[in-house]
Amino acid sequence: MALFATMAAFALILIAAAFAFSHFHGRRSAPPLSTEWEQLTFFTDSAVYPALSPDGRMLSFIRGHDTFFGPGDLYVKLLPDGEPVQLTHDNQNKLSPAFSPDGSRIAYSTAVPWTTWTVPVLGGQPQLMLPNSSSLTWIDGGKYLLFSEIKEGLHLAVVTTDLARGQSRDVYVPPNARGMAHYSYLSPDGKWVLIVEMNARGELRNCLYVPFRGNDPPKQIGDPSSVCKAAAWSADGKWVYFTQKHADRTHIWRRLFPDGQPEQVTNGTNDEDGIAVAPDGKSLITSVGVEDTMVWIHDQKGDHQVASEGDAMHPRLSADGKKVYYLYAGNQKNGHELWVTDIAGGNSASLLPGYSPDDFAVSADGQLLAFTLPDEKGRPALWLAPANHRSSPRKINAQFPQDQPVFLPNGDLLARVNEGSTNSVYRMGPDGSNPRKLFPTPILELSTASPDGRWVLAAVSSTSEDFPAIEVALPVEGGAPVPLCGLICDISWGPQMDFLFFEISGQTSTYAVPLRSGHALPDLPPTGITSLDELKKIKGVKVLPQPTAAALSLAQYVYTRQNIRRNLYRVPIP
Repeated sequence: MALFATMAAFALILIAAAFAFSHFHGRRSAPPLSTEWEQLTFFTDSAVYPALSPDGRMLSFIRGHDTFFGPGDLYVKLLPDGEPVQLTHDNQNKLSPAFSPDGSRIAYSTAVPWTTWTVPVLGGQPQLMLPNSSSLTWIDGGKYLLFSEIKEGLHLAVVTTDLARGQSRDVYVPPNARGMAHYSYLSPDGKWVLIVEMNARGELRNCLYVPFRGNDPPKQIGDPSSVCKAAAWSADGKWVYFTQKHADRTHIWRRLFPDGQPEQVTNGTNDEDGIAVAPDGKSLITSVGVEDTMVWIHDQKGDHQVASEGDAMHPRLSADGKKVYYLYAGNQKNGHELWVTDIAGGNSASLLPGYSPDDFAVSADGQLLAFTLPDEKGRPALWLAPANHRSSPRKINAQFPQDQPVFLPNGDLLARVNEGSTNSVYRMGPDGSNPRKLFPTPILELSTASPDGRWVLAAVSSTSEDFPAIEVALPVEGGAPVPLCGLICDISWGPQMDFLFFEISGQTSTYAVPLRSGHALPDLPPTGITSLDELKKIKGVKVLPQPTAAALSLAQYVYTRQNIRRNLYRVPIP
């Protein structure tokens, strides 16, 4: 343990040294930032979501690995040198802490269900503040609230209310039913709101700003092709700070509001995420670190890594279990390509050199690839390519944007199609011909199909207040959807259809639910699984010790491991 602590401390010193030598610059002649970054936390794991008290003397954050949404606990510390104090002890999925106007309480959100809690800065039991709410802040001196609210399903809109949730008014409602406005930041003069939004595909997009009152259309604050996960106003409201992700690295940018040119603030090989601007306007606090994801295989030989360098994610097993497909980026991280590895021989190859797909599917016979790339208008489009490179990749021409490809056993292709305000499942031939809507039920996400081709798994909107979106099984031959899970679940079948595998967000295990012979679905409660305890109590359930991405059987499966370390730093602003 002493050796580990010494190595961890040495690694932190190296990271700090790297920051000190990093070169920070902005486009359009942005003044250089000081390279004297002050490290505020010293964890060997991760600290994310920085938030400052109104007087700037206290720092709150979540000790957890995910900069957007994930398990962790809330902490607070006095600046500059106070010891971090843990305020929650449940390791639930948390996001977006914010201090009350008097600095006595901290609000934070949990999901699912989306709920806001508060906890005193001096410690105590968390108290429920507001159900069906997320990313709450107090505005107008604490007289009103600004937060995100589920309208239906996963349709998350920004609203403002008084403290009793009266006088409710929509500030921004995403146009698509799958759209989610996750975070909102009111300008110091109370006229504008910065928004972090997911689009119709459930993907983070460039940040927006909208009027706090009025119907002007939203406007983007950065590169339309970038991903933005956090934003903030300068103390005087003249500058907007925001994060942008390019080439798999996230850095902080800024621009004069509203019409200034974007200027890059931070640079280097580390990621900066989350932004809390000090009340005096002289510095900001952000979470700085590195993250790498690797694919691992568990089989009769034990656990072994697919690639020893770079970044690999989203693994899938071939139907015979002899190959693993995954998205892989080398150390240069210029985008993830689709790769395949022969498990027995260990040989690896890129299947689509030069292409960086958002998602992919492989036909049951391994001969055909389907994947998603943006078209010339930036909309998602499906492409097809032979796995053996005998012909060029070909885009499927379609009326609507489409993504999330899934092959049926007979070779037909399924896709999620964005028809405007809703998404639907379409079925087409292996070459993209004869597209037609497969189900009347609108969906949010398309997951997978059963090995016999009779069922399709998808997330749909629900009327439940606690579980507004549920994973269901849709019968291909017609019939009512069957609820499977109200939690945030990834569900898949083994190829023999002897188990249905449940991976629950925030859990470190996978639960294999046995299936009776001739049955594709287990006997579950009428509303599906709504708690981990329900899942654990199912007769014959088996537990795999990893959050499994795909499983051939209980003895052979693939999973990912993340190497993440982040700490909070104060960055001076000129």
